[in-house]
Amino acid sequence: MLTLHEELMLLALDDKEGVVVPHAREPLKMGLASAILTELTLRGKLQTDAQFNVVVVNPTPTGDPLLDRALEAIRSSAPSPQPATFWIENLARDMRDLEDQVIRQLVQRGALRAEESRRLLFFKESRFPQGVSGFEEGIRRRLRDVVIGGASPDERTLALIGLIKMTNLIEVVFPYTEWEQARRRIEELTSPQAVGWPTAMQPGYAPQPEPVTDMLGSVIPVLMFSMLAQSMFWGAGGWMLPGMLSEPLPEASPLDEGGLLEAGGMDDSGDIGFDFGDFGGEF
Repeated sequence: MLTLHEELMLLALDDKEGVVVPHAREPLKMGLASAILTELTLRGKLQTDAQFNVVVVNPTPTGDPLLDRALEAIRSSAPSPQPATFWIENLARDMRDLEDQVIRQLVQRGALRAEESRRLLFFKESRFPQGVSGFEEGIRRRLRDVVIGGASPDERTLALIGLIKMTNLIEVVFPYTEWEQARRRIEELTSPQAVGWPTAMQPGYAPQPEPVTDMLGSVIPVLMFSMLAQSMFWGAGGWMLPGMLSEPLPEASPLDEGGLLEAGGMDDSGDIGFDFGDFGGEF
């Protein structure tokens, strides 16, 4: 089974060209960071405390290098836990080769093929069209059953729906004839009212002395990171819990440890080399 960040990357890549679609180039990195945090929540590794800070409840490694790097960074921040928006910003900023690493994992799984070419003899271009595994077909079928077919989503599918909304992929995942229906259904599934987000928790509300915590027991944890990232990236129309605005980021981050920030890409020893320019972002 693919992780949420792997599923999101597959959907964000043009199937034939093997590069990130224009719709998703800017928000994708923050979307991948949100996907990692959501995946850790689904696996029972993270929870949100009464002040809406992210805390580790199970530090056992998952075996996925990206998940484990994020998990260790959050664990090492104790006893001063940070809010969700801090970690969304932190992972998106400090994991400079995040897209590279997710694509590398997908190539290893056979979900993508790696192809290289030269432009003007000097510039290497790396593209990653679909492999023969059929992973993406299964993901799209699962999404379509819920969004177009009206099926009830499980937590993982609902989390992915929130992520494709945040990364502006609705028009990529669904054909033109279904855009209106898809937008309407996704809005129903991810609106504050639909997930039980109290009116008092919406923008402009002055926090009360006793924070509301019982609402975190059902569906909100699987949508929280993607919806906060939506608010942070897109601004207008976003929604956010009181107290979840992050403090200024420190100069040094736990994610800097262990060589995570080394320049992206594999070496020239026969492995794949990635050209970040293909993805349209700044690294």
